[in-house]
Amino acid sequence: MPITSAVELPKLDSAEVDPNEYLSVIGSCLHIAQVSRPDIAYTVGVLSRHSATPGQQHMEAAINLVNYLFNSQDLYIQYTRSVQGNDPQVFEKDWSQRKSIEERLQAGKPEGAPHSPDLFIDADYAGDANTRRSTSGMVVMMNGGPISWSSRLQKLCAQSSAESEIYAVTDSVKEAIHIKLLCEEAGIRESGKPLVVWEDNTACVHLAHGLRGSKAAKHFEVRLRFLNEQVQDNVIEFARIDTKDQYADGFTKALPGPAFFAFRKLMLQSPSL
Repeated sequence: MPITSAVELPKLDSAEVDPNEYLSVIGSCLHIAQVSRPDIAYTVGVLSRHSATPGQQHMEAAINLVNYLFNSQDLYIQYTRSVQGNDPQVFEKDWSQRKSIEERLQAGKPEGAPHSPDLFIDADYAGDANTRRSTSGMVVMMNGGPISWSSRLQKLCAQSSAESEIYAVTDSVKEAIHIKLLCEEAGIRESGKPLVVWEDNTACVHLAHGLRGSKAAKHFEVRLRFLNEQVQDNVIEFARIDTKDQYADGFTKALPGPAFFAFRKLMLQSPSL
């Protein structure tokens, strides 16, 4: 595994190893994580937080990451075409009927329609032990594989799990809207159809739809207003998903063995499988 929850990475006041050597390893892994290996995105993000003052523990974790990549170099992203090919009937659906909030809060799973990206967003509330800031995770799945993903430490310290989810959604929706418009301009996706945002936090779905009072949310009300406008303009629509089915979970925290390999199987394929 690239990293486990048992690995401790303390914040040091001074470097114990050569920072240039450490940055060389992390920089190489960062390129790989951004191009073809979403399974190491969280690990690279965590290790890069200690670039200025790396210690021996951080270097050992970086070397472990390199060993993991070497021993799993046959993994690849696979995109599949529907058995229906490019039959336009796959788009035939009445999108003028909006779902009720009760229907949205019923946990479901994406249908996997071809040429239709799905956005999965998650946040690990106060997961960073040093700053108590949350980690945002995002992945856009399309035709059976990830086409865009990220794992980053939030810039603000959230005061609740719902707030951390709102921060994650606001930043990720901007990327999703770009992908949506790109697909529409390329003619592979029907124009005007909202992009589905899969969230496992019920409070976040309520807030994004403007269905919950925001007296306690004034400090991030601008972000909420942005999401409300995107929902009202039919640009995005929220759907709830169970945490165990959340694709973005592996981008926010170090998962235990079985959960990590299940997450990796969703992202990557192997000739041996």
